[in-house]
Amino acid sequence: MKKNDFFVGHNDKDTDQVAGRLPVAYQLELHRIIELEAYFRAEKDGFRRGPLDYWLAVEKDASIEAKA
Repeated sequence: MKKNDFFVGHNDKDTDQVAGRLPVAYQLELHRIIELEAYFRAEKDGFRRGPLDYWLAVEKDASIEAKA
């Protein structure tokens, strides 16, 4: 296993720079956080919409907060 295999978006080039790539563990944790938040929103809303609607709403809010 190469060093770059631990990063999302890795390629076959063996480089020491990982700019623009996020560690896989970070991506997995972010996925888990979005999943939980989407579930809590759906629960609070009475599950009136589809799961994707809640998921996308959480992602949108998270991207807005990240820019702030």
